[in-house]
Amino acid sequence: MQSLLWALLVLAWTAIAFLVFGYAGLVTKIRALEAGGGSAAPDEGGRQWPDLAAPDAAHRTFALVLSSTCPTCEEVAPAWSGLRRELGGAGHRTVLIDIDNSGRWNGSGAGEILPGPGLSSPLLLAYQPALLVLDADGAMLSAEPVGSAESLAALTEEYTGGTIRPSTTSTLTTGVA
Repeated sequence: MQSLLWALLVLAWTAIAFLVFGYAGLVTKIRALEAGGGSAAPDEGGRQWPDLAAPDAAHRTFALVLSSTCPTCEEVAPAWSGLRRELGGAGHRTVLIDIDNSGRWNGSGAGEILPGPGLSSPLLLAYQPALLVLDADGAMLSAEPVGSAESLAALTEEYTGGTIRPSTTSTLTTGVA
């Protein structure tokens, strides 16, 4: 019986040691991310994504990040079609990022679609849907969560003049969150 208790004690201390080393590694990675990508400005060491760069300095790239497992994405996707036409008409670039590369958004009027698995980690997106705004250098100016079709319209209102009223009805099946 006593040997069993000793084995459990050694096992417990081993688990504690692994947790301490894991936590130290996590803290090191977080500090490295904060130091390397905390700012989007190129002169401050921020990261850039040239594939997502805007057409010129006077315009922006709007990238809507969607996931096939997100019920809110199902609601926001139909509104993106009208918004992207309005933004494109104003000279901005619009991109839909399929974060899990599911192909779910093909044929939904989404326009240019980029696969997102390679972008998720560098962009550190913890939420979908999200609207990214990037400049002509591909530097991220903002990354905002999108909670509904109305909030998507509100996030782009200053660039569209507020003329778009997205449809809140969807032909896609939405789940219950």
